[in-house]
Amino acid sequence: MAAAVSFRWLEILEKEFDKAFVDLDLLLGEVDPDQCELTYDGRQKMTALSAAFAQLCHKAQTIFQTNAKLEVIGFDSNRIVTIAFGSVILKL
Repeated sequence: MAAAVSFRWLEILEKEFDKAFVDLDLLLGEVDPDQCELTYDGRQKMTALSAAFAQLCHKAQTIFQTNAKLEVIGFDSNRIVTIAFGSVILKL
């Protein structure tokens, strides 16, 4: 199902983001203490980026869940239509 692939994709994306975030945080930790303003500004930007990414992931997850439900409803509807159509043919 497409839903399973979507959820797996989102999980991989979150792991990649987390790794890049940690790497960047470690890099900012290596900045010369005389440039603490740069480190502070960089971490503020990282916080904003992280919040935006979290919202994006939440919205994507909601869409994936809705799609998964619609897939199930769609499969059931197709089966019902097929059964109903088959009944009509049998009655003719």
